[in-house]
Amino acid sequence: MSRTDTKPTEDSPAIETFHLSKLYPQRVLAVNRLNLRINRGVVHALVGPNGAGKTTTMQMLVGLSRPTRGSVFICGSDMLRESWQAKQHIGFLPDSPSAYESLRVDEFLQFIASLYQIPEEIFEERRARYTELFEIGSYSHKYMGSLSRGMLQRSLLCGLLIRKPTVLVMDEPHYSLDPEGGYVLKQLLRDLAKEGHTILLSTHILSVAEEVSQEFTIISGGVKVAEGTVKDLRSHIEGGVTLEEYYISILRRSEQA
Repeated sequence: MSRTDTKPTEDSPAIETFHLSKLYPQRVLAVNRLNLRINRGVVHALVGPNGAGKTTTMQMLVGLSRPTRGSVFICGSDMLRESWQAKQHIGFLPDSPSAYESLRVDEFLQFIASLYQIPEEIFEERRARYTELFEIGSYSHKYMGSLSRGMLQRSLLCGLLIRKPTVLVMDEPHYSLDPEGGYVLKQLLRDLAKEGHTILLSTHILSVAEEVSQEFTIISGGVKVAEGTVKDLRSHIEGGVTLEEYYISILRRSEQA
């Protein structure tokens, strides 16, 4: 199954996939016929254990890895056939932060603004806002390659937000952040969703996903095993079972299937 009409409209989902699959050499099936439909203006968590296929899925969504089969649409544009249009809508924060080590932090932010043709007045406003929010102003003249992993993550988040794409795909965004940085990010994700942005974040930490997300997709072994809103998932919980316990029970059932 695939979608034949790829003409984007304002009603097009932020992210939509049809039977998305990725087969690596040695017949390793990392993602198996994954169907997603994520509407605009929500924080959606892609949840699963280590090795579930979350990172592979995200790499296919943003065009860094080509699916073995299936299709990806970003705001109605086909990532395979209309990659330029699709990528205009999307921003990606990978699970392993890296950047141009020879650029200073402020040079990196200016480079991002120039690359995406952000008007100077908008750039200045966003740079001031996000460097203050993530407390990296005092690091503006330090080289990206000299930063700790946590400060590098904060700098990359600022670069992503200076561009402020319609769809933000974030792979383990809280990794390396201290509690204060994590708190700031969680509040920011909520605010961005209220502004109409869509955030897809992956995590294997259920408490983080539950705190900031309106919707979940749980995958295990590359297969979707559950999805819905937090309210939907909680409706299955009885007898004082926590959401975390329900999540574990879903994963165990999927392993036994």
